[in-house]
Amino acid sequence: MPKPLFVFAVVLLCGGAAQAQVPVQEPGPAELQRCLLNTKPQAWTALKLSPDQLRRIGYVQEACGEECDAAGMKKDPNAISNADGSTVMAEVKNILTEDQYTAWVKLCAGGTFGTPPK
Repeated sequence: MPKPLFVFAVVLLCGGAAQAQVPVQEPGPAELQRCLLNTKPQAWTALKLSPDQLRRIGYVQEACGEECDAAGMKKDPNAISNADGSTVMAEVKNILTEDQYTAWVKLCAGGTFGTPPK
């Protein structure tokens, strides 16, 4: 096989492999908030959260239930707080490791709302 043809074949094969690994697009803030509200304890366990992380994420889920502007929910015009949920989602990122956060977002993107696959 001539050298230029070999190089072309390698580039073509490597390029095809790179295209096959399409990254999961992160859901929008409203979808992540809804997912946070509905993430089951067994999903957090599957993500191997420490006891401290579990305690802290529980507080964040509770706060999100009170503060997040979840998808499909209308804001009360007379509400004391019209938080956009950015503070809650920033706290989720602070609690989870980068790998845990990425895995959780993949669960959310799959529409499983945090229920790990069986």
